[in-house]
Amino acid sequence: MRKKDMNKKIYSFHVKRAMDYTKNNYKTSLNLSNISKYLGLNKCYFCNLFKKETGKTYSQFLNEIRIEKSKDLLANTNLSILEIALSVGYNNQNYYNMSFKKITGLTPLKYRNISC
Repeated sequence: MRKKDMNKKIYSFHVKRAMDYTKNNYKTSLNLSNISKYLGLNKCYFCNLFKKETGKTYSQFLNEIRIEKSKDLLANTNLSILEIALSVGYNNQNYYNMSFKKITGLTPLKYRNISC
């Protein structure tokens, strides 16, 4: 078995479904209530299940997806930081900037300047 195969995690039905849904709908106003309702699960149960299986909260996972998508836009488009924040699902540029820096260690503008 290759090393990559050994590191591949297997998630429960609900966690996998939540991850797939999030990757396909990160641009929308997703939150814990939306995803729990989509899955037909109690919010507290989903929170505990997601954290137990992934090691991170659903909000952390969602922010990581959005930041990864925005990194591509920062490097390959001339969209403003606000336009990028809005296009990946943030409705507040300050929160986007804070999340971006927390995950990457850089501000979006510094990231853009380095990657260009």
